Amino acid sequence: MDLEASARTHRALLRKRGVRSAADLLHLALLHGPGGLSLRAAASHATEAGIADLCDVSLLDRLRNAGDFLADVLSHLLADRAGQAPTGAALRLSLVDGSTISAPGSAGSDWRLHARYEPARGGFTDLVITKAQTAEALCHVAVHPGDVLVKDRGYARVRNFAHARAEGADFLTRIGWRSAKLFDSSGNDFDLLASLPHSGAPVVEHQVRIGRGNAAVPARLIIVRKPPEATERQCKRLKRRASRQGSKTDPRTLQAAGFMMLLTSLTPDRASAEEVARLYRMRWQIELAFKRLKSLGGLADLQAKDPRLARSWLLAHLIAAVLIETSLGEDLDSPP
Repeated sequence: MDLEASARTHRALLRKRGVRSAADLLHLALLHGPGGLSLRAAASHATEAGIADLCDVSLLDRLRNAGDFLADVLSHLLADRAGQAPTGAALRLSLVDGSTISAPGSAGSDWRLHARYEPARGGFTDLVITKAQTAEALCHVAVHPGDVLVKDRGYARVRNFAHARAEGADFLTRIGWRSAKLFDSSGNDFDLLASLPHSGAPVVEHQVRIGRGNAAVPARLIIVRKPPEATERQCKRLKRRASRQGSKTDPRTLQAAGFMMLLTSLTPDRASAEEVARLYRMRWQIELAFKRLKSLGGLADLQAKDPRLARSWLLAHLIAAVLIETSLGEDLDSPP
């Protein structure tokens, strides 16, 4: 990557007063972000080490303008990892999800991390930071022909299903009983609750369509019965939540609590209903990856309140995390 060209393009280093190169600017961002140094400590260390000659106010100004440059560095690192894809897998599985981050003193969520994680590589292949008001959507991560995108119920939107199919990818998404409007092959409303099995096989499937007309997306609805103990735990959680909110639990929600409902565009010859359920259960890997980013990687300990500085701080942490993942992957016989 040509760091100098990227810094000029993104207007991060128009003047080299105090900071001699784009590599030094990246070094400063890493000192303040994952390095854990305050602006004053980072500026002092940089001066003593001969990296740069500037005060904390000047460093603040530099880092506030470095967000787009750091995002470009991150995208190049991830693109380089994508070029090292393992081959031979029957399905190219990608786990897509989002996670929120709060600024210091905030009572809610301020930033959202959109991520794509590939189990075959054992690491992230796409990471995008946006404000928390930006909803989880498939358009925020890369989608390639042949991908099998595994998503949680937050992505159960018609636009996300249509986007995956338009890009030549397949989807596998968990849904709630009222997450998506479904239709049968004749275009009539599909009653999901009525299709829940009362007894018999632990896994059943139905052919459905998402949306109407020419824009309708054909899919398989796969319903997996949960073990009794899991159903009981879920019902207790739902009742506790309703009690805290001073409301009553919808009986239909309790009825659906005993099942895991999945929508997928994978054809039966590529994955049976049981295999689809098994593939979805691999989502735990991206949840653990988020926990590593936040706990071990320090992403949850955001210190900056200024939005532009906070964005640079978060991107610097993600750059460090990708570099560490890449180094570990080179040393291990296989991905973790």
